[in-house]
Amino acid sequence: MNWTQVCEKEALPEGAGVAAWLGSRPVAIFNLGRRGLYALDNRCPATGVSLLARGQVCEFAGELYVCSPLYKQHFHLTTGECLEDTELNAIPIAVKADAAGVWLAGEGA
Repeated sequence: MNWTQVCEKEALPEGAGVAAWLGSRPVAIFNLGRRGLYALDNRCPATGVSLLARGQVCEFAGELYVCSPLYKQHFHLTTGECLEDTELNAIPIAVKADAAGVWLAGEGA
């Protein structure tokens, strides 16, 4: 697996999402502090618009989701599965952090 550094960990605000690029692919990275880092394709599966990073992070039955700002579908932060529509799935991206920064799996620029 190839890893690409996208930013320093300090660049990610805790409790929110930020948009980044992994090569030409828009991604959403969520820093939930002690609950971990998560990353999904930033494109909303329902609309194709890159906006999931601006969604509200929430919890249902102990599982973490991001709510898409447009039509309010909830996408699981680990699997990308949509809570309301099983036909819609956001693509999860492996993410890790170390002393050097935040890294995403996949091809970078």
